[in-house]
Amino acid sequence: MITFTNGVRITKKLPTNDGTTAQRAGISAYQIKTDFPSSTDGLYWIQNSNINNGQPFQIYADMTTDGGGWTLILQNNVPDWNFGNALLRNQNTPPNTLGTAFSGNSADNYSILQWADYIKKSPSGFDYMMEAGTRNSNGGIWTANEPYSFVGECDRAAIQSLGVGVYFGGPSQEVYTGSEGFRQNITLKQKFGNWEYYNDGLEKRMPWFLGTQDGLSGEAIITTTNADGGSWWGTLMTYSAGWQPAPWIANVIQNPGIIWYWVR
Repeated sequence: MITFTNGVRITKKLPTNDGTTAQRAGISAYQIKTDFPSSTDGLYWIQNSNINNGQPFQIYADMTTDGGGWTLILQNNVPDWNFGNALLRNQNTPPNTLGTAFSGNSADNYSILQWADYIKKSPSGFDYMMEAGTRNSNGGIWTANEPYSFVGECDRAAIQSLGVGVYFGGPSQEVYTGSEGFRQNITLKQKFGNWEYYNDGLEKRMPWFLGTQDGLSGEAIITTTNADGGSWWGTLMTYSAGWQPAPWIANVIQNPGIIWYWVR
């Protein structure tokens, strides 16, 4: 770009990290949308020295919802996950278009959860989004007010010390916050649909990764619950084949068919 100031020719170098090719890789969907506001939903290239051995790779980006800038970090369409493939799966082959219903095809599953911490816009104050069934439904947009990790775990000892039956965020229940590791310092920015925090649905906490099968949260791998009273609704990913694809919100949509998880 060439401009003139007081008759002096000034050449400004325009940004080239619009994500349209590997050579023009951006940092995240958020950066691309910020620098290139006309960007639309679809595939983009990003690059980070901490991800994929520093090599550019493709992501799927939502450049529309709430101003856009969202990087897809999980699409769950089939409950055939395990603790070995939960954090990275089909990581170099993101969906060209998002799924629309329960497909039964394992190739539709996708996860870059292991890379999400390097994609969020800041260590704290970042946003995450969860949806189930159809876009902008049965979930919402949250801001994390602490530097939570997308692969972070909860303090098991602290949870177990509370006893069975204590859940997080219900209208008549105590809300546990602080340094115990409950991942509750979050703000619901926008709600998708008619639901409330409850032990039979989404609980008030950023989803956590169990890391191992220990019975603390039923048959969940990534979840918002602690299996209070044996209930493990509000789960994004399970190793149980009996769900399509995971138990979501009991009185709203039990088997949503598809679940998405995003970072900004």
